[in-house]
Parts: sequence; structure tokens; C-alpha cells
Amino acid sequence: MKTKKFFNFSFVIIILLAVTTKELAASDKLPDPFKIIPEPTQIELKGGSNLNFKDLKSIHLKGIEKRPVLGALLSRLVDADEEGKGVLTLILSTSESVPDSPEGYILLISAGKVVISSRGEAGIFYGCQTLEQLLEDAWDTNTPIPATKITDYPAYSFRAVHFDVKHHLDHINYYYDSIDRLARYKINAIIFEFEDKLRYKRRPSVGAPQAISIDEMIALTQYARDRHIEINPLVQGLGHATFILKHPEFAHLRELENNRWAFCPMDEGTYQLLFDLYLDAIEATPGARYLHVGGDEIGNIGLCHRCKDFAEKEGLLALNLYWLNKVCSFAEQQGRIPIFWDDMPFKYAGLWDSVHRGQQDSEEETAKIWQQGLPKLNKMIEMFPQNAVHMNWNYRVTRYPGNYRVLDWYREQGRKVMIATSTQTTTGLMPSADRVPIIKMFIELANEYGINGVLCTAWDDASPHIETYWRGFIATAEYSWAPNRKNIDQFYSAFLQREFGPACIGYESIFEDLYQTAVFWNEAFNPSGNRRSIDNALLELPGLAHWKKPSELTVEKQINFKERLIDLPDFSKPGAWSQKYEQRLKQAEEEAMRYKKTSKQLTELIKKSRRNRFFWQVFQVINDFQVTTPHLLLALKMCDSEDKERQKAGFEHVSTVLSEFDSSWANLKHVFAKIRFISYPENYVKDRYYHIASQREDISFMKQVEELYHPMVREWLAEFKAPNVVNVLWLDVPGATLSSSGKN
Repeated sequence: MKTKKFFNFSFVIIILLAVTTKELAASDKLPDPFKIIPEPTQIELKGGSNLNFKDLKSIHLKGIEKRPVLGALLSRLVDADEEGKGVLTLILSTSESVPDSPEGYILLISAGKVVISSRGEAGIFYGCQTLEQLLEDAWDTNTPIPATKITDYPAYSFRAVHFDVKHHLDHINYYYDSIDRLARYKINAIIFEFEDKLRYKRRPSVGAPQAISIDEMIALTQYARDRHIEINPLVQGLGHATFILKHPEFAHLRELENNRWAFCPMDEGTYQLLFDLYLDAIEATPGARYLHVGGDEIGNIGLCHRCKDFAEKEGLLALNLYWLNKVCSFAEQQGRIPIFWDDMPFKYAGLWDSVHRGQQDSEEETAKIWQQGLPKLNKMIEMFPQNAVHMNWNYRVTRYPGNYRVLDWYREQGRKVMIATSTQTTTGLMPSADRVPIIKMFIELANEYGINGVLCTAWDDASPHIETYWRGFIATAEYSWAPNRKNIDQFYSAFLQREFGPACIGYESIFEDLYQTAVFWNEAFNPSGNRRSIDNALLELPGLAHWKKPSELTVEKQINFKERLIDLPDFSKPGAWSQKYEQRLKQAEEEAMRYKKTSKQLTELIKKSRRNRFFWQVFQVINDFQVTTPHLLLALKMCDSEDKERQKAGFEHVSTVLSEFDSSWANLKHVFAKIRFISYPENYVKDRYYHIASQREDISFMKQVEELYHPMVREWLAEFKAPNVVNVLWLDVPGATLSSSGKN
């Protein structure tokens, strides 16, 4: 059944790629080597002289009080008193020829000069970003820019990305750099999910020891605003509240005494606490329009003595809406428009599986599900907060009957809605290659429905390096500004050129290769599932998962964590282990060969990149880290032999691989630490639950499997007295034990 589902999903992706490669861009296109992200709405190539990179000398402002923030190239221009040859003129204009959108602009390159006109300062800024990219390509390739008129404006007015810092925090300077990078591609909003990474003043115990201060966040917000990016806060509740409810002083607000996941929605103390956190988050993001209140994956409510009677009488949907109306009303009182994740109302109405995982449902099956669930939803429609934005999230293929139904329902009811897609995957190391097609598909679909807001989420459940999110972020910038104007291949080519330089075009397939190696790393040492699965956790977790029933939350059992990993060869049965894991070992050989290719390509890309070499360095250390997994399996296969010479060579190879792992782990930590805090302070209150990144207070959660499996390998070799190898092997992973304590 799993194979069939995978085939169906893959078939849809193949069809999508086939369709998108045939789509047409604008009627006129810039000639090579010029590639703009996002693709401009209209390009008209004009006759006349071209513009060389060095032709622009100065800048003239017309109707603008002060210079906008400019990129690295344009910021070098000196002031001019009037427009003319060699001058960039920026004009605030009300001319009918200028796009109606305040973010739209006209960029005219003609007769050795450049004029950018717009109705708003944002449009002037975005016109400059386009010109900056043209100049960058001209400089990189020593090619003059053709005489051109670009008329441009966005399809979506809200184009946002998501910073999720629940399990880690990056250095503050990285967020400043990220804002510059996002502004370059005309992203105009960030949803910053604080969790415990804001230093709350009203409830200081909630903030983690290294959290960002409110003053620091105010400064970052202003920096973003100067670049026409609005930072909006997200503070989780009703569920996803472990970062608050883990503290003993707030335990009385839990829905269930032994469950830190959810607040009780009928306890007034819940709102006193949440409102204090909201006030601090609002203060930290001055001038923003929105407050995201979360509200997804709530889990168990309606069970405690405070809300059981209400739930039994009115239903769980009504109980959920009681909380939602309270928090949305508060947001409105504070001058913010509330946003909430939209899954729970559909779940309580019995529709969520059809909406979220319905690509296997036929139109007839979907119709039956909605016939049963829609009356429940419509019965409560008057109880929904009227001022709130429904954030419709879907991270999979979206063109299927259930998702059409929910978008139809939103349109029929006249609800305010935005969509949320995703840039990350489930492996924890690399984003999957299907992310860009899925992002493109959902944004195009929402545009057909007249939806005017897009968010690209970047969940931190497995806390991958934030650089791995950027391809999805930039794809969101492309398609939320200009749906349908670049096919997938064109985007990949433009992405590589824009981010790294023209010499890097042609490496599009590297992302698929890197993802495949990460998938194998994620699954290779577990008999079934993968290292992210809660059933494969290598420490005893408290049962905090929103899908678990109350009866499952207090289950305690003795766990042999070794049984959650594959076994080792039996020297009394040589060859049996290799036969048992034949398919896995075959894949290990493929991944080892794939690594030779990707390792060479990453080295080349670091050398060829004119910009952002750090991006490839991150992928390089991740690639070196993950390949130790297939290498170790292949070394064990050598040991699993009757041939004593081959067996001895296998022992030596095992030793080499374990040393390789040590080296790769040290390099990975070094590179990660350049932009992120890789461990929490000792006084951090642990926040254990099913996310793999919550299972350690540093990034060593990435190597929990190896910390258990490698000592198993050493003990196995010691038991069978592998000659001249055992003492070397004991040097690997100093301090590693077989315990589940979560300590190094």
C-alpha cells in the first residue's frame, strides 16, 4: 500500500514538472545572461544603446525625501541634481502609466540612463532590486544591459516566510543578513515564531536564557521595515504549549495534569498568561499588522473539570472557537489582525483528512465525506471570529478534490484566508526535491481562487540548518510575485545564478542527489521507520504528541533501545547478515557512489561561486556527515565473511569509518556554529516531546543513533576479539554510552 501511495504522489510530481516546463513566461524576455527573480510582469526590449555596468555614476531623487535602502552596487552612486545620462532617477509618480499597486514600478533603461517610477516607496525599492540584479549579471559576465522597459507588480500583496526558532536560535546578525537577502527577492513579510526565544518581560520565566531581547527585536523589526519587510509575531497556543506549560508555575493551566501540550481553554488564567506574552510580542514588533495566535494540532481538550461540561453540551469545535474568539478579540483590541492555523475546525467537523491527506480520495469519496461534515462546519460559522485570517496550510500536492472543496468553502463563506506552503522536509538534513514544484502548485492554485496572502513555513521539528530552507524561500518569492511566468527548470537556473553566479548554472540535479542521501541516512540504522519517528526515539519520551489519547500519555515501560536499531553480523553465521539486509546494503553502495559525485560537485561549486559560498559549505559538511552511514554498513558487510583476509580488512575499514565520523561531526559543528547557537545554557528547562530536536539541548540529537550504534559495534568487535582494531575503536565518540539520558 505504501508503494502505491508513493507511486501516485511521484506520478503527480512528474506530471507537474512536465506541465511546468511547457509554460510560457512573459511575451518578451531578457536575453541571456540576464535572469531576474522574481520574473517581471512585462518586459519590452527597446532599440537604442545598451547600458554598461560602469555607465551609472549618480542617483537623482524626484518627489522622494530620502534615499531608499540600496543594494551593494547602487549604494555606491553619488547624488545628482538632475536626471540625465549616467544617472539613475527615482520618481514617485501618479501617472496612469504607472502600476496601481504601491509595490509596482516601471524601470526604463534608455539612452545611457535609468528611470524607476512608482506610486509608492516600496515600488521604488523593488525597482532598485531588479536593477541591482541586472547590474550584477552585467558585472559577472561583462555584458551590457539592453535598452529595456520593465513594467512590474506583484500577484500577492502579502508574501511571507516563516522563521521558526522553537529548537534553536541563530545569531542575531544572521537575521539581519536574511532580511537583506529576502528583500532582494521582494519578500515583504516574516512570521517570526518566538516560542521561548523572546525575552518576555511580563512572564520572564517563559523566555529561554539566550532569547532575543525585546529591544533587539524592535531594532530588527525597524531594520526590516526600512527594507519593506514587516515582521509579525507568532506565539503558540492553545496547543504546542510545552515551552510554557513545562514550567511548574503554570502547570495548573494544563488541560490534563500529566500533559504539557495544551492549555485548558476555560481557565481564565490561560488568557492572562497568553495575553501577557502577546503584549510583549506586539511590543517587540512595532508597526506590524498581524498577530499569529497559532491554534493548530491542539490535541486533548474538553476533558478536565473546567471545560468537560461545556464540551459535552456544545462540542469540541465550540470549545475551540471559545478560545479562538477570546484571543482574536484581544488581538483586535491591540490593533492587530489575528491569524490562526485552520486545521482544527475542519478536524472537528470530520473533514481534515479529506483536506490534508485526500489526494487518494476520488471525487465521489470526497463528496460523501463533505456531505457528512459540511453541516457541522456551517452550523458553527457564525461563531468564527469575523476579524481573523484563516491560514490554510498544506505541504503536499494540493490539486485534489478535498483541497478544492476547502478553498471553495472559503470563497463561498467570504472568509479572510491566506495559504501556507512549506520549504522543509522530514529528513532533518536536506529539503526534498519536490518542495519547489509543490510550492509553485499551491501558490498558483490560490491565485486562481483570488487569495492574496502566501506564507512559506520553515518548521524546526528536526532543526535543520536554516541555509537548507533558502531554495524554498526564494521559490516562494518567485511564484508569489509572478505565478506561471517561470517553469521549474527556469527557476532552478535563475536561483543558481542569482545566489551564486553564472558559473554555477547546470548543477540543478545536485539537490535531488543530496536529498536521496539524506533519506538513506535517516532510515539506514532503524529496522523500520526512521530516526525521526517517535517509535524509534532513543530516550524515553513523556508521550507528548497531539494525536495520542489520554490513556497513552502516562504509559511507562522498560525500553531496550538497542532493539530500535538494526543488529550486527553474527560471526557464527557468516553472510546471513548481508543476506538479511541485502536491499539496504545495495542502497548503501548506491549512496556511496552518489557521494563521490556530490562531493566533487560541492567542491566545484565552492570554487565557482561569486556569492554565498557558505551555503555550499553547509551542504558539504552535511554530505560528509551522512555518508559515514553507508560507509559503515559497507564496512560491516566486509566483516560478514568466511574469508579471514576480507574479514580483517573489514575490521580495519570499520575503524577508518568511525574515525571518519568523528572528523565529519567536528566539521559539521564548526560550520553550524558560524551562524547558530549549537547548545542551550545549562540552566535551560528541558522541553522533551516527540520532535527529535527536543530530545537534546544541543545539536547532538543529530547523532543519537550513532552514539548508540557505534558502541554496539565496538562491543561486537571486542566480543569476537577483532585483532589490532578494538583499542582504536574505543577512541570514537568520547563519553558515549548506551544510556537514554540524552547526554553526550
